[in-house]
Amino acid sequence: MPADASAPPPPVMVQEDKQRTRGDAPIEDKREQFARKTPQSPEDEARARAFIDGKIDMIRGDPRMTDAEKAKAIADLEAKR
Repeated sequence: MPADASAPPPPVMVQEDKQRTRGDAPIEDKREQFARKTPQSPEDEARARAFIDGKIDMIRGDPRMTDAEKAKAIADLEAKR
């Protein structure tokens, strides 16, 4: 089946200049507005520790990482406990 010769050409794509539009918006610090309002409960802290412990176990068993990479990654995670 031949292509329809009367089909209109595709629309022209217009791309906005991201630098221009990005500079128009004001920047505000909203960290305080979204900060945690209540301290973590003991259950939350236990879940976070369990998550980090699981990550450490995964790193220890990763055959693709060198011993030095494992030691650094584990030290970084242990600092977050």
